[in-house]
Amino acid sequence: MTRGEKMIIALTGCSHAMTHAYLLIFPAVLLLLKKDFDMGYLGLGVVSNIMSFSYGLGALPGGMIFNRFGPKKLYLFCFMGSTLTCLLIAASPNLLVFTAALAILGALGSVYHPLANALISAKVKEFGRGLGIHGAAGNIGLATAPFLAGLIGSQFGWRSAYLAFMVPGVALSIWALFVDMTIDKLQKQARGADLTPVQEEVGVWVYFSIPLLLLYIVNMLQSFGFHGVVTFLPTYMSQNTSFHILSWDSVAIGGMLSGIALFMGVFGQYTGGVLAEKKNLQRNISVMCILSFPFILAMAFFKDVALLAMALSFFFFNFALQPMINTLTARYTTLKMRATAFGIYFFAAFGIGSMAASFAGFIAQNFGLPWVFVGLSIGNLILIALSLLLMRVRNPLEARGLAGLERG
Repeated sequence: MTRGEKMIIALTGCSHAMTHAYLLIFPAVLLLLKKDFDMGYLGLGVVSNIMSFSYGLGALPGGMIFNRFGPKKLYLFCFMGSTLTCLLIAASPNLLVFTAALAILGALGSVYHPLANALISAKVKEFGRGLGIHGAAGNIGLATAPFLAGLIGSQFGWRSAYLAFMVPGVALSIWALFVDMTIDKLQKQARGADLTPVQEEVGVWVYFSIPLLLLYIVNMLQSFGFHGVVTFLPTYMSQNTSFHILSWDSVAIGGMLSGIALFMGVFGQYTGGVLAEKKNLQRNISVMCILSFPFILAMAFFKDVALLAMALSFFFFNFALQPMINTLTARYTTLKMRATAFGIYFFAAFGIGSMAASFAGFIAQNFGLPWVFVGLSIGNLILIALSLLLMRVRNPLEARGLAGLERG
């Protein structure tokens, strides 16, 4: 990679870690919120769902906003806005303001994924590997956020956890000011010089061709499993493990164990990025879907070290899917349509997929936390079926003679 490519990967990687970290403060301090607001699992699941849905809803126009304002303005809007919203959450006087602030936090972060994926696929030549590194860095945020937020929350209260996470948001915004995110310049170079206006014109139907629709749904189901697991995993871990570390309470222990499990996603994301550059990408996606199923189901029946092992295995295969599905989406779209397609793609993942939080909350409140993982495993079975179907469809650009453009 060139120095410019490495800088893009470094910034977006750290940013990916942070955008997910903002969302994972909530599950890490869920037990504290349950006590403070006197709520049940269903209510907490709905509140989490509101935040996650807004995170997905904003992704829908995120691609179009990206095309209109460019990556740098959108990036600063995302992270400076998220930083200020953390202050509002920490100062929330009641549940209504707290929930509204969480929705704003989700909406501000929602533009990040269309922005980052379009930016990487345009500015990094080996964008499959780049997306894998980007995803792996995101998992560092996923892994450290529950632990840090749980530890800070257990010692100083959940409001302090949100205040602490303002600092890296400011640092990333300052860093972004010194990074070249211009895409037009790149389009004039080798990877874009041969794209004439006639070649780039595609109809609206291309965004909703059968292959892309399948990718949207596969991505949604992968995200559904992730959201459902991660919302209640810290609480489930705190109640089903007997680990003792110093004088930490169950909130800190649950956050730490969840963080350890999520850290496995770093290796999953990188593995997925490597596989994304190999042949038979659709087949590799199906294999990962199949391998993740037994582990999400097994979490319902194990405790202590065995539970941690099941969670580690599930997150490895679940997160390996992300860079592979992202890469296939980039290959099924032209450079001009890619940001908008990623907007639809991430709305399916974070908007519709976020319904898993309410679904899991309903199951937890009515049947108990172990049954959450049984319910989520059903979605994983559907995911397997659709991934097998994805192997039988063709690149939607082939009919228009645009298949050679998928490398961007």
